[in-house]
Amino acid sequence: MAVGPLQVDFAYRRVTLEGAEVALTRKEYAVLAALARHLGRVVTQQQLLKDIWGPTHVEDTHYLRVVVGHLRQKLGDDPASPRFLVTEAGVGYRLRDS
Repeated sequence: MAVGPLQVDFAYRRVTLEGAEVALTRKEYAVLAALARHLGRVVTQQQLLKDIWGPTHVEDTHYLRVVVGHLRQKLGDDPASPRFLVTEAGVGYRLRDS
């Protein structure tokens, strides 16, 4: 799956940006992969939290905000003008499809 210079290889659990591998933690990869599987569509905070941290953490949005912040840093993404990770305020996140 590719979004411009960002590539997510699901088979090898590998992410590259402009050809260089991006080192991600398990949680960072899980969030990015979940968004990539729903490319261009909003994934709710609760769904991400349930799928990645488990059903007892659906209200723990700070976990998700921290991981998304780390992802943005590693991808060089600016939350004010995102190339990849878009925040849908009060709802969730989506990975741009172009």
